[in-house]
Amino acid sequence: MESTVNQNETSEDLDGGHCEGWMTAQHAVFQLSNLCILISFLTPIRFKYHFFFLRIMLNFGFLIFIIWSAAFVCMPDVVIWNSVFIVINSGYIIYIGYMEVPVRFSKTLEDVYLHSFKPLKVTRKQFKELADFGTMQLLGKGVVYARQDQSKTGQKLSLLLKGRLKVSFDESYLHSIEANHFVDSPEFDAYIGSSTQDTFKVTISAVEDSLLYSWSHDRLVNHLSRDPVFKNIFNQLIGKDISQKLYEIQELVMACSGYVGNSTRRSSMVNVRHSIVSSSTTNLNKLNCLQGCIVNNEHTSNLSSNGTYETSV
Repeated sequence: MESTVNQNETSEDLDGGHCEGWMTAQHAVFQLSNLCILISFLTPIRFKYHFFFLRIMLNFGFLIFIIWSAAFVCMPDVVIWNSVFIVINSGYIIYIGYMEVPVRFSKTLEDVYLHSFKPLKVTRKQFKELADFGTMQLLGKGVVYARQDQSKTGQKLSLLLKGRLKVSFDESYLHSIEANHFVDSPEFDAYIGSSTQDTFKVTISAVEDSLLYSWSHDRLVNHLSRDPVFKNIFNQLIGKDISQKLYEIQELVMACSGYVGNSTRRSSMVNVRHSIVSSSTTNLNKLNCLQGCIVNNEHTSNLSSNGTYETSV
């Protein structure tokens, strides 16, 4: 009877007392768990690994809650709930960790990324998605990549990783292609702007053993269409590459006195490779005179066996 009365009095005190008698503070382990959770919430957003650190500290808090509830107060429901929290939160930590791990490339592709794509704020993930459907192609010395008026455009786009290529028009040297530059950027730019397939207006061949990385034209266009921001960046790379080819041809033309004034230039950037030549036999002969003109202007050069000009590496 006395115990029943005491229980009734106790329940009445709890129901109507409104915490008149506060319990003493919990164990220090309980306080430590809450401190871990507090630290996680106070992590500055400016901190690079903010979300990663936040979830790790939450896991520490949940783990200490489990220790406190199991070893000091014997509350199985607290143990179960915090165990569930740890499992779910650990899944997020693994996912965030996977996303934060730097994407690795081969050394050759790493050089391409650092030289051409990283300066334009292309992420490693974006470049990996681009590289995943590309293929390596080895071009031996003297092997032709594309033949004038025979090879069709719109098949692929290639990037030179190692070696050097020579571009010529009717056996007249136009310019060279060095590592980390696109091989057929003018043709790629011309083809995506038209619905008809054309042929190369120039011949591209390997001056030395070369390694190329090629993308299928259709797959590349489809991939770029899914990411407008990256498509814009990629188009800037193509435009820069075309401009550099134009500049190199212009430098060679300016080195030959009197050539520019007598030749008919086509203004299209798409046809940059053969824009400095015309159907005139006289102009083609003047193009071949670059060999002698450049020597007179103290340009260092290497002459190929057929007498055309090749820039030194």
